[in-house]
Amino acid sequence: MLKSVEKLNSIFTSILNLVYVNALWVLFTLLGLGVFGIGPSTYALVSICRQWIRGNRIPVFETYWKYYKENFKESVLISWIYLFVGFVIAVDLLTVTNWYLRVALLIVGFIYLLSLVYIFPIMAHYNWNGIILKMKMSLLFGIACLQYSLLFFLVAGVLYWAAVTFFPGVLTFFGVSFLFFLITWTANQVFTRMEMEDSKEININEHVKENCNEKTNGIKVS
Repeated sequence: MLKSVEKLNSIFTSILNLVYVNALWVLFTLLGLGVFGIGPSTYALVSICRQWIRGNRIPVFETYWKYYKENFKESVLISWIYLFVGFVIAVDLLTVTNWYLRVALLIVGFIYLLSLVYIFPIMAHYNWNGIILKMKMSLLFGIACLQYSLLFFLVAGVLYWAAVTFFPGVLTFFGVSFLFFLITWTANQVFTRMEMEDSKEININEHVKENCNEKTNGIKVS
């Protein structure tokens, strides 16, 4: 009984935290006049979701403010790039009538979404330098683990369709924070898988080197 109560309390606490960071995202986005605030606010939101997923308990407001300031300039520039590209793709889809061009735009739009899903989790997870590198890696992660990306789009689409259809008011309270929690969770699975594969490859290479050394014991190698 006690365990059930604790589990229920944990669920309600998680929901309240999502409502809280959703409000912080809206507040800090508005404080940044939208175009200057949406990037840093999203980076801070993803960084906090990453801490929760990793099992860390953190003071929410102080941590959010810390992350909001941490990569401010880069977050703003990245948000401008993605907003501009997304705007161009959306306008083209609305105006282009040629069927072949529309198919090409849909493919470009899907590639754009793949990169968009992973760009802020990459910023929160890795200490890589350079916007171009992060954008390139966001696309590579999305393609390399396409099954995770497609599963995310499916789950997010179904959940938000259900929310809009049956509980539209719910999205007001954590529509943004829950979406980015899903994004961060998906990205964390991808990063963990890629890092495990890299670790296995390193271990295999070391094992091969050890075997090569053993085979040359007592043999003169020129």
